[in-house]
Amino acid sequence: FASPGACWVPVRPSRRSDVASAAVASPEALSARSRGFYASSPPSAGSRGQRGHDDQLPARRSLIVGVSSVVASLGLLAATGDAARALVVGNKPPDGYGMGKGMGKKVKCSSREECQDIGAVAEREEFGNAPSKDIQYQKTPSGARYKDMEEGKAADGVAQIDSTVQIRYRVMRSGKRSADGLSGEASTIFSLGYGEDEGPKDAVLTETLGQGKFVKALDEGIVGMAVGGKRRVQVRPEYGLGWRKPGKCAEADFAVGASVGLPGGGAEKQEACIQQDKLPQPVDFASKRRFSRRFDESLIVEVELMGLGQK
Repeated sequence: FASPGACWVPVRPSRRSDVASAAVASPEALSARSRGFYASSPPSAGSRGQRGHDDQLPARRSLIVGVSSVVASLGLLAATGDAARALVVGNKPPDGYGMGKGMGKKVKCSSREECQDIGAVAEREEFGNAPSKDIQYQKTPSGARYKDMEEGKAADGVAQIDSTVQIRYRVMRSGKRSADGLSGEASTIFSLGYGEDEGPKDAVLTETLGQGKFVKALDEGIVGMAVGGKRRVQVRPEYGLGWRKPGKCAEADFAVGASVGLPGGGAEKQEACIQQDKLPQPVDFASKRRFSRRFDESLIVEVELMGLGQK
């Protein structure tokens, strides 16, 4: 390296490798260079001229600065050793680092509803048996949530397993502000008995409970309803509670890839995963299309028990 009173001055290289062999000059030479002159004798009249050399100075300076930066970085890497590699690779922080008290524990839940249930249990253990105001629901034996919106008259009959029920319903998407997956506003996907889709306004679905005709969540969720009551049942796609077939069920559609010029490419038909034999089911084309895009979400079935009787 040069002495403290010296500096690097670019020289005219004959080869690219000569850039590294820059001359060490005095501060007076630096002053001359800043004015666009060389520390050595000026170029002859037969050369390219002073202006051409001045135009090349910025490029040469940038190249020398870049080479110096690389050499300095390599020297720092060699000097720091493992510390430099640690900065590049990174160190894993300890488990629970940056978390609040008791927040570092991993919670085993696969959906928002399961996490809410785990949180409710922890809340009861911490603060007693009083549930939160926004968590007011019950569960079926399989874990499906349900909530009574209107109480019926038990004197007129109560639905039980093997009962033949007459119902009308709405299958809906829960709103964004629904804390329990049941309350609040919801948008209808398809319905029966309200005149919103094709079919008469007073239509009812008559079927027997406990025989696998309904989706599992609804098959269990209607049990215990009194005639005239209205209940919301949450139908989730997990654990066989909803319309989705178990396992890998989507069918490949290679026609999509061919239509866009990608032979061998395709898409999956998620509609193949719908269990068409599980009630309720949409009837008209528009409601079928809406349902095919939402069947594998957590949905709400708002059901009214209109009566009990034989088919």
